[in-house]
Amino acid sequence: MAENMKAMLEKAKNDSEFEAKLNALGESGAKPEAIIAFAAEHGFAVTAEDFKSCGSGRAELTEAELDNVAGGFLPTQNRYDPNVCPTLTRPRYECAGFLNFISCDHYSAQSRGKGAWHFKCAMGAFDYIGMSGGKPY
Repeated sequence: MAENMKAMLEKAKNDSEFEAKLNALGESGAKPEAIIAFAAEHGFAVTAEDFKSCGSGRAELTEAELDNVAGGFLPTQNRYDPNVCPTLTRPRYECAGFLNFISCDHYSAQSRGKGAWHFKCAMGAFDYIGMSGGKPY
């Protein structure tokens, strides 16, 4: 993943206002061009290629990043909202965060193979097997 994309995600991890704006762009289905323009306004030169390297929200990880995943070091954040989360029956955008980085502390999605995934909220909002996009079977 490009250094500028990493830097932008690091800023999002440490700046809740910046992260909220990125999440709002993601929730609205903004095209990469809109996110690139937003990034540029905040001093980050990200490109369409940076977004392609993230694929469907999953970036290709380096060996060092894979080690961090194995050690549990991907950033998370408590996004549990007691007024909203108990009503959920499946993940919402905030469960995974911008480009599936900085997910909620309580959210997990684990592959079961052959396109099946186990989606679970540790706070009990949902726990089901579904397709990779979160749609229940």
